[in-house]
Amino acid sequence: MTYAWWMLVQGQREKAMDSPVACDHLHLRRTIRVSELRTLSKARAFTVVEAVLSTVIVAVMLVAALTTVGASKATQHRASLVGKGRLLTESLMAEILRQSYKDAKDAGALGCESSELDTTRAAFDDVDDYHGWSSSPPTAKDGTALLNAAGWSRTVTVEWVVPTNPQQVKSGETGAKRVTVTAAYNKVPQATLVAIRTAYR
Repeated sequence: MTYAWWMLVQGQREKAMDSPVACDHLHLRRTIRVSELRTLSKARAFTVVEAVLSTVIVAVMLVAALTTVGASKATQHRASLVGKGRLLTESLMAEILRQSYKDAKDAGALGCESSELDTTRAAFDDVDDYHGWSSSPPTAKDGTALLNAAGWSRTVTVEWVVPTNPQQVKSGETGAKRVTVTAAYNKVPQATLVAIRTAYR
């Protein structure tokens, strides 16, 4: 009796599995499973694309940031050099303009007299004594080297000019001298200062 009952139950299961409703249910489950796998695969693929795009965007932003920082540092360095150059030219120009316009023993030529030839400016007593002067590194009038001036140099040019037109240079005495002081760092000019000294001061 037991065997007969088992056969009956087994037969009913097979009939149930063979029924259209059971087949449709099984097909639906398989369809849902395949759809889930496809969705998961697409989601994973989209995540990889997002990661690649994010990496590219971050890299571009990093390069832009580093470029900006580098440009800012370069600008600050140039501004620092120009500022230092102005201080060097202003200090030497102030020293020059404190001197007399002309030496009583001046032979009529620009430049220092033979008695003033030296490695320092200590004996310079008139404006045109500084003509052609150059020093590297910059020094004080007594020859003492200036602090934090390594790599710098200063040059001076003195010219006779027409008092009413300082741009016009003359080869002889005019009563006005144009003084040009240039400060350079590693032989690159960073600042230039020009002043007019007249005999009628």
